[in-house]
Amino acid sequence: MDLTKKLLIKISIKKRIVFILLGFLISTNTYTKIELIDRVVAVVDSGVIMESQLNSRVEEILIRLKNDKAELPPLNLLEEQVLDRLIIEEIQLQLADRAGIKISDSELNQTLSRVSSQNNLSLEEFRLKLEAEGTSYKSFRDTIKKELIIQRVQRGKVGAKIDISEQELENFINSEEGRTQLAEQYNVQHILLSVKSGLSEIEIEAIENEAVSLLERLENGESFEKLAASYSAGQKALEGGFLGWRTSAELPSLFAEVVSGLTVGEVAQLVRSGAGFHILKLTDKRGNTVKFLDQTLARHILVQPSEIRTENQAEVLINDIYKRLKEGEDFKQLARQFSEDPGSKMDGGELGWSNPGDYDPAFEMTLNATEIGQLSEPVKSSFGWHIIEVMDRRNEDVSQEEQKNRAYQIIFKRKFDQELQSTLIELRAEAYVDIKLTS
Repeated sequence: MDLTKKLLIKISIKKRIVFILLGFLISTNTYTKIELIDRVVAVVDSGVIMESQLNSRVEEILIRLKNDKAELPPLNLLEEQVLDRLIIEEIQLQLADRAGIKISDSELNQTLSRVSSQNNLSLEEFRLKLEAEGTSYKSFRDTIKKELIIQRVQRGKVGAKIDISEQELENFINSEEGRTQLAEQYNVQHILLSVKSGLSEIEIEAIENEAVSLLERLENGESFEKLAASYSAGQKALEGGFLGWRTSAELPSLFAEVVSGLTVGEVAQLVRSGAGFHILKLTDKRGNTVKFLDQTLARHILVQPSEIRTENQAEVLINDIYKRLKEGEDFKQLARQFSEDPGSKMDGGELGWSNPGDYDPAFEMTLNATEIGQLSEPVKSSFGWHIIEVMDRRNEDVSQEEQKNRAYQIIFKRKFDQELQSTLIELRAEAYVDIKLTS
């Protein structure tokens, strides 16, 4: 091999080495950039919270506050509130994962259908509305699923601690508080400046002075939502401090005494409790007296797709059952033979008296359109295929039943809210949490 060829080979090898080194440097720089796009802002037991999660949640809240034309809180205070909420959520989601808690598609679909119905829209119309507003339907669906999982964890952790006896129900119903609990509901906003145990008198006085300062800022026209999102330690801080519609019986006794004496739009003077200093505002109030309900007595046969039955096979089977019913075969017998609803199968498909809103929207729409004594054609709901027979209808006075249910809900909610706050504090204290620098 002559000298020229050897020289060219050496140059070629050098070029390859240079290209390889350049490629390595480029890929390293690219990797470094990708790595800096996101980072961990908190380690929570076996999980982490990423900066992108924090930013996304903060952005959602800022958009909502802007849409509500509310004043925006300082960003650093809002980020602290949001991060604390994400930590609590992550702890509960890990508990759900360890307990094997799952939300089925049918349960999720039912919840989404209820949400869309509350907005007077079909599920498809609701999806289109969300996307028109720039919200991903998939993201919204995932959020609802996560909320359902957290609710189930909370019911499991807190609900088991709550016991309500028949005597307790009767005592409440017969009390003055119970007799008046349907008269008015209050929409209350709340700010809590918490006072932890072990603080000195000087530290407590400083917190009280801060609460007085917030009252003065409210009197000067500052937004309650902004101050709640910035300073409140309450569970509803990021929702503007709104506690939701509640009767006086559903509010803590200390709050009820104060709120009942306020006019709409009025902010109460400071309220002191063991948890700290509270600021309360009565945003609105309304009556709530439902006594009669239109009820329907029906029975049905349910056929579901499964691992051994395709969707088409389920449809063919329900149509065959419908044909046999139209030819005069006994409904009870066919329900016991074919229905896959374990709750009604052995009762010949009977569902008992139902109230509006008890059933899947597609099922209820068909139920309402079917005359007494008539069969519906097969209808598909989120549970499968149904044939429905309407047996009777009535307008029923449900005051006593409603009163008892309402009393139970009030007592349960009051105890649940009290237990939930302490349970979340316990979960937070027991978890390993390492907050990284977010600046």
